[in-house]
Amino acid sequence: MTQHSSGALSERQPRIIDQVDAAIDRGEVLRYLGYPIGVSPNAQLQSILDRWIEEAYRLATPRAIYVVLPVVEKDRRRLWLQTSGGVVEFHGAIGEFLGASRSVAAFIATAGPGVVRLAGELTSLRDDLAAMVVNAVGAERAEAAEAAVIDQLREQAEPVGFAPTLPYSPGYCGMELTEQTKLFSLFDRENIGVTLTPECLMRPLKSVSGLIGLGPAEEIEEFGSPCDRCELRNCAMRR
Repeated sequence: MTQHSSGALSERQPRIIDQVDAAIDRGEVLRYLGYPIGVSPNAQLQSILDRWIEEAYRLATPRAIYVVLPVVEKDRRRLWLQTSGGVVEFHGAIGEFLGASRSVAAFIATAGPGVVRLAGELTSLRDDLAAMVVNAVGAERAEAAEAAVIDQLREQAEPVGFAPTLPYSPGYCGMELTEQTKLFSLFDRENIGVTLTPECLMRPLKSVSGLIGLGPAEEIEEFGSPCDRCELRNCAMRR
């Protein structure tokens, strides 16, 4: 077990990102639609994709919220974070993902309700292709909001020689989905419109959450990516 209470980046007050300026990544949308890298739709299908990508992009309202907390202790399977209300303990493959961290940012990011609403309307009209495209845009916009969090964390970390890890999300890679309740408890007084169901699913559906470690850049680099050591080659979270 290791303990870290000094030399850590921390704010303990949530920050909200209300605007995500990143242009839509069409390659990422195609990836969510199942297209292999380097493969493009034919011209007829491309016109359909263009229409619904543009419409979904117009309706998307990507936002994010995050809070940076110091690590009190951690070991291979547990992580203790200091919050303003006390210590919160997370369980999962913490050592594999956040082992070099001195601080951890908990975050929630969303594409907003508009794309989810449109996808539902298209599904009810049995326009499954259009609904798939809109859902893919929603996933890409939620990912763009997550990327905005990482960008801000990197800006805060670089001046003190720190760097961020890859995000580590409940429901993946050894962290139970029920850990969502602890993560959401960190944002009781702040809200970006994302709620948690009793089954620990997020609403709107096109939302992501997780933990991002912050630690000395050389240690983060030496630690490497846990995805490189994982045998789940088809994992949607692979980076």
